[in-house]
Amino acid sequence: MKQAVTTSTIFKAILAFTILFAAFLSVAIIYNKVYKLKNQTISIIEKYEGVTTKSLGIINNYLRNSGYDTKGNCDGYDYGVSDLNKTKYETVSSKKEYYYCLSYYCSQKGCKISDKKAPNGNLIFYKTRLFFKFNLPIFGELTTFNISGETKEIKLYDESQKIK
Repeated sequence: MKQAVTTSTIFKAILAFTILFAAFLSVAIIYNKVYKLKNQTISIIEKYEGVTTKSLGIINNYLRNSGYDTKGNCDGYDYGVSDLNKTKYETVSSKKEYYYCLSYYCSQKGCKISDKKAPNGNLIFYKTRLFFKFNLPIFGELTTFNISGETKEIKLYDESQKIK
């Protein structure tokens, strides 16, 4: 009887370790995919020198074609994209979930963030946030994580480069 109890305890420990390892591996793979998507989103914003209709269209197509379908809340961010089929962003609402979130801030002291009016020639940074959900087959959806990043400085030449 003593051997049966010991064997079942060892089996339970091995099973628990296997589940923990599978969960860690799952999180690492999903995190890596979303991190790559976030980096590409930032690269597109930098390439097109701001969040323009063209850059939003390219970002949305890239995310849609990559199979990205996770939504989350945009805490503290100013704008969110709730539909990847449109090149449109909207002001964030706490009651709504978004595919990704955008905001910007000025890098110079003369630029006021509060009124979102950066004079031409100022340098701004864009911040972006994407989401991923941690799911396990037995336990279901456990939690949602976010991955955020920011662009390099982008020089404003006109208002079309900036989120309005």
